[in-house]
Amino acid sequence: MSIRQITAVVALTVGIPLGVTACGAPAPEEPVSTVVAYEGATVITGDGGPPLGGGVLLVDAGVIQEVGLAANVAIPEGATVVDLTGKTVMPTLVDLHGHVGFVDDLSFDNANYTRETIVDQLNRYAYHGVGVIVSLGTDPGELAFTIKADQEAGTLGGARLHTAFRGIARPDAGPGAPTMRSTALGAATEEEAIAVVDEIAATDADFLKIWVDDRGGSVDKLGPDLYRPIIEAAHAHDLRVIAHIFNAEDARDLVDAGVDGFAHLARDVEMDDELVAAIVEHDVFVMPNLAVSERGRNADPPAWVDHPLLAESVSPEVIGRIRESYVSRTPEAAAAGSESFAMMLRSLKKLSDAGARLVFGADTGIQDHIQGYMEHHELALIVEAGISPAKAIQIATSASAEVLGVNTGLLAPGKRADFLVLDANPMYGIENTRQIAAVYLGGEALDREGLRAAW
Repeated sequence: MSIRQITAVVALTVGIPLGVTACGAPAPEEPVSTVVAYEGATVITGDGGPPLGGGVLLVDAGVIQEVGLAANVAIPEGATVVDLTGKTVMPTLVDLHGHVGFVDDLSFDNANYTRETIVDQLNRYAYHGVGVIVSLGTDPGELAFTIKADQEAGTLGGARLHTAFRGIARPDAGPGAPTMRSTALGAATEEEAIAVVDEIAATDADFLKIWVDDRGGSVDKLGPDLYRPIIEAAHAHDLRVIAHIFNAEDARDLVDAGVDGFAHLARDVEMDDELVAAIVEHDVFVMPNLAVSERGRNADPPAWVDHPLLAESVSPEVIGRIRESYVSRTPEAAAAGSESFAMMLRSLKKLSDAGARLVFGADTGIQDHIQGYMEHHELALIVEAGISPAKAIQIATSASAEVLGVNTGLLAPGKRADFLVLDANPMYGIENTRQIAAVYLGGEALDREGLRAAW
């Protein structure tokens, strides 16, 4: 018999009404638990291990208190219980490579870079289950930092924004899209490069990005005469450097120079065993950024263009333009793109098998590379490379959160309660991450219906 039951029996025996003490004063009300228990779902914790069938997730004040099998987790008396039987729960995605502020429906222009646009895009990321997005090197001014501070203060929601402020390239040789080209800080001499590093280090930037790419010979590439002092100066400020790369030889020298991470795989040749071993030895993290390159292998609109989730947050006109972009592609061009992309998949599998630190980056936020949605396509392509769904989810959640240093991406005690509720289990098909029933950020359910109605 519980204490509550014993109290009731004693009260009835002596004729005292329940809720009233023997002296006539009201009995103090029993405290009500603030814990919310999510039970019955298959739980994917994000650590790469097997899912927990019939798991329980306890959340209090936006923080995970306990997670495990139902037999091992005691639900506190008075807790709110949410039945998720038949659903799957997993952490929200952590994307270390995106761009915010430039896209507004059919428009891709730096004039769109406003608070209103960025906040809308953070909601779009969140709608699709992305809990954290790093805007990688294309954020002029203070706006991104202001939004980040507002989110940390709890006055603004959406996917949590992190930023690398402005990256470094040779003058006029930064991002590939002309719309974003002016955001890069140009450096032509070592003195200029170090001064730019100091400027970036004076901000709250999470990383420092450099572009080491001549864009097919159309711009001057940032070479070792500049990126080596940039990396050294950045490390003196405890600032990690992520390099946008294209060529394997650049990647090889950047590893030797002490770079911390790569945005994109080498795309000119398959990464050889020597380069892979060097990446592993120096613990360089790699974000494959597959989805941007994958588009080149298709002569016809791929299946992802017709997925219902895409239509929930993107206008028919944008979808029509995406479809139209495939019309003029020849079978020969698609065959060449397919061969190039297959090479990238082999490189990724080599890195995975060798134990390289793989993280998640989808390069969303450029024209027709849809924020939030394409992260799910990126996940599917990682699995296509021969990586298991469990490991792909780990790459996209806890592995990326660990590199960024944020307290999310893993369903474990003490972590922020950022998680997805799915209608189907992605362990049986990674495309099931798109079957989103609910998104929780900080323990609060996102109003996806309201967002969808507004769009």
